[in-house]
Amino acid sequence: YPGGSKETKMRWRTLFGLSAMWSLMIYLFFFHRTPLAAAVAGFIMATVGTRLAHEGGHYQLSSKEWANRLGLFLGYFLTGPSMAWHYRHVISHHAHTNQEEDVDVQYIWIADLLPGWLKVFSLPVVFAGALVEIGPKAILDLVVLRSVGGHRVDWRLGMVLPEIAVWLLVHWFAGPSMMCYACMWLTAGVVFVPCSQVAHAILYPDNQTYTSWAKLQIAESCDFATDSDFWYHMAFGLTTQVEHHLFPGIGHHCYDNIRLLTREVCAKHGVHHYDVSAKKAFGALWTRWVKGFPAPLA
Repeated sequence: YPGGSKETKMRWRTLFGLSAMWSLMIYLFFFHRTPLAAAVAGFIMATVGTRLAHEGGHYQLSSKEWANRLGLFLGYFLTGPSMAWHYRHVISHHAHTNQEEDVDVQYIWIADLLPGWLKVFSLPVVFAGALVEIGPKAILDLVVLRSVGGHRVDWRLGMVLPEIAVWLLVHWFAGPSMMCYACMWLTAGVVFVPCSQVAHAILYPDNQTYTSWAKLQIAESCDFATDSDFWYHMAFGLTTQVEHHLFPGIGHHCYDNIRLLTREVCAKHGVHHYDVSAKKAFGALWTRWVKGFPAPLA
């Protein structure tokens, strides 16, 4: 990358801004301890905490391993033990995007069996439930089942057990009421669920067989609202998912330049590169959820 690998890591001003918002999130949730404060903390968790955890898990924060591990741990702390995110997202989702081994699509077949009206009314449960699934319930996956989406959990890696112990102790003794947790899960889920799934779920299922891992990642990912700063921050940097899935270790601020090259290479080799507006992307996500099948994006 031009300028060397250091240029691909998170910029200092971004890290300082995210850290300040993270501190506000912790204060609101653990010290202010009201339902409204918890709801605001949930919004910050979805937009800021997720980004710190996500980019830390992909080694995008720094060239130093400890800094990335710390970002993963702290960013995810409101939701659950961060190794749950690492197993779910980095190991399961990124390696097997929209495939049977991808933990992100394991419940879609159940939703597809339900009538559309029921899925619409169940959205509040889905939003809050998704945060429980990737947070507290993940402790069961890590400790009891020792498996996340069919991928074996190794307790020797990532300090899994000590991290779970710290998370449980802090939340048990310093956490607010269950009402506050419910408010946090709901507001975090309202942002996290659609913004994390819009770039992939709208393309699922795709029964094609791909001749390379790169073609799979391009076909099962979609860029959206790539020129919008608003959606970039709302979607915690995930508006350029094609490029992120091809180059997960490179910081999101680099993807604006990379996506232009990706388009050229895709056009040269006859591979379709999805890049749609936010309206089309979220409209397709709504259709996918309510009707149970993907809508055409072309």
